Amino acid sequence: MPPEFKDVLLLAIMNPATLAAGFLVGRRADQVQKIIVAGFVAGIAGVLFVGLIMLAGLYPPKVRLLSGVFVASFLLGLVWGWIGFSTRRKDPDAG
Repeated sequence: MPPEFKDVLLLAIMNPATLAAGFLVGRRADQVQKIIVAGFVAGIAGVLFVGLIMLAGLYPPKVRLLSGVFVASFLLGLVWGWIGFSTRRKDPDAG
């Protein structure tokens, strides 16, 4: 496995912004199709969080990793969005 692939997976899987954004947007979704939106939001949040980590000097700046982090965060955001959608409270008055 190439070192950059390991870095992308590490930065995407251990990213609290991806988890929080995907889960919370999935929890607020009222239709299954909106889980894709949760994935995109999680991808953007993941890239922004990694960018902040790189700007703070906690991780060496490698800009070429950000596109891979977006894709991996998008896929993980789909999973977290589905989990959030599945665990949401069903409103009995919504019909």
